[in-house]
Amino acid sequence: MRAILAALVAFSAIGMPLAALAQNPPSEEGYSLQPAVGDYLKIDRRTGDVALCASRGGAWSCELIAEDRKAYEERIVELEAENEKLEKRIEALEAKHARAPLLDAEEERRFQEFLNLGDRMFRHFFDLVERLREREEAPI
Repeated sequence: MRAILAALVAFSAIGMPLAALAQNPPSEEGYSLQPAVGDYLKIDRRTGDVALCASRGGAWSCELIAEDRKAYEERIVELEAENEKLEKRIEALEAKHARAPLLDAEEERRFQEFLNLGDRMFRHFFDLVERLREREEAPI
């Protein structure tokens, strides 16, 4: 499948008609040669790599056509590995910083009783202050 996609991309980039695919369909092994504007495209049927082959000075040579998709796929694999590594690190840090509650249920209940007692004491104190103020302001 990759070979077919690579061939389509290469043919469209060079101007090769798609009818050439119907004449020589790619198989799973070896290479496929397709004419392309006086030269030939060599397609690796296993990996999908595409090379432009031409006769220069009586000798044939093939030059690999740069395929950006391969670079993108490699970068995606790198980023996925880095993402997985970072997710594991985040999980480890969260597990390390996850703390047990400071107080258990009984201690929490006793602490709440203490706060309620303090609240009642302050209310009583401010009531006393208010009554003393009323006494001072009352006529003799």
